[in-house]
Amino acid sequence: MTSANIAPLVPEAIYPDSIPPFRFVVAANMAVNPVCWLVDGYIEEDALAVMYGPPGKGKSFLALDMSCCIATDTPFHGHSVKNGAVFYIAGEGHNGLARRLRAWAEHNANEMPELLFVSEAPAELSSASSAASVAQAVEQLADITGEAPALIVVDTLARNFGGDENSATDMGQFVRNADALRRRWKATVLIVHHSGKDGDRGARGSSALKGAADAEYEVSRSEEDELIRLTPRKMKDAEEPQPLAFELVTVPIHDDTGEPIAGAALRASEYTAPTPVTAKLGKQQKAALGILEQLHCQIAEELASQGREDHAVNVTVDLWKKRCEKEGIPRQRFHDAKNTLAEREQVRLDGPHVYFVRPVRSSLETPDRTDSPNKTKIGQTGREPDRNRTQNGLKKTRRISGECDHE
Repeated sequence: MTSANIAPLVPEAIYPDSIPPFRFVVAANMAVNPVCWLVDGYIEEDALAVMYGPPGKGKSFLALDMSCCIATDTPFHGHSVKNGAVFYIAGEGHNGLARRLRAWAEHNANEMPELLFVSEAPAELSSASSAASVAQAVEQLADITGEAPALIVVDTLARNFGGDENSATDMGQFVRNADALRRRWKATVLIVHHSGKDGDRGARGSSALKGAADAEYEVSRSEEDELIRLTPRKMKDAEEPQPLAFELVTVPIHDDTGEPIAGAALRASEYTAPTPVTAKLGKQQKAALGILEQLHCQIAEELASQGREDHAVNVTVDLWKKRCEKEGIPRQRFHDAKNTLAEREQVRLDGPHVYFVRPVRSSLETPDRTDSPNKTKIGQTGREPDRNRTQNGLKKTRRISGECDHE
C-alpha cells in the first residue's frame, strides 16, 4: 500500500475559525510538487540563489545576461526560462549597466528588455526599513505594469548590505529581508557576492548565507584560456547541473549621440576543466604550495574542532617560511617561490598572512549536495557552443576596459 492510499489520520480542518499565527499541517497531506525552473536546470522559481566569485571575473555579466533572458523570454544559452519581470538592485552606476544592456540586445539580435527594472541606488538590505522601501518600490512598478517580479537581483551583497558581513546576526537579518521579498511575490532572489580571502571556503562573510541558499554557484575566470566558468557548489532540492563556460566577446554599439563605442557580451563555449593549479609550477613552487596546503588543512581542522568553521583560515607568511625551511627549502628559494606564486595568482599576500587564490579542495567539480544519493547528472555535457546566439565577425577580447564587474 502506498502513502497515497493511506487516509490522513487528522482531517485538514483541525484549527478553529481563528487561525493562530503559528500552525502545523498534516504531513500525509503535503503535496510533492515537481521542480519549477526559472532557468531550466539551474535556477528554481521561488528560491534564494547565490552567485559568488573574485572581483572582475564576470559575476555581473552573468547575472545581467540571465536577467535579460528572463525579461525577454530568451533562452539562457540553450536553457529555457520562465518569462517575467526582473528587478535589478544595482550597486554600481548606470553607465556600465546601460552599455552592457545595449551590447546584450545587439549581440542577441533582441530588443532592449522592457520588463527589466534597474534601481537608481543601492539599498541597505540588512535594514528592515530599507528592505521595506525596496518592497514598496517593486510593488508600485508591479501594479503599474501588471507584472509581478519573477527575479530580484542584488548586485552585489557588499554594496547592498550596510552591516558586518562576518556577523551571523547581520547576515541573518539580510537573509530574512531577502526571504521576505521572495515570499511576497514567490520570486527568486539572486545575490551576487564576492568570494572570501580564503578561496576554498566559498563566499565571503558569515556562513549563514550559504546555509540559507537553495542554490550556490561559483564564478571564475581562467588566466590561461580566459573562459568564464559557472560551477555549481550547492543544489538543495535538485540534481546538480553541469558547469557552464562562456567567452566575453566585443560588441560594437553606439551611444545616444550616435558615436560608436565598444561593448561586451557573453557567448557560450564548450566547457573544459580549468588547468590544474600546479601544472606550470616549478619543483620548489609546488613544494611550497603543498606545504601551505598542509598548514591550511591543519588550521581548518583546529577551527572545526572548536566550532569555529566560520572563521577564515589565517596562515602567516612566517609560519609558512619556517615550515618550508624545515622541509629543506632554502630561505632564498622560499622567497623566490613565494613571489612567483603571488605573481601567478596562486596565493595572495595580505599583510602578515597568505591565502590561496584558488580552492585547494581535491575536486573543483564536486558541488555541495544536501540530498543526492548518487552522481547522476542532468544538463548538457560537451555540447556545441550556442551558435544561435552568436553573430558572425565578433572576436574574443583579451580584456575589455571598463566592462568587467568592479566589485
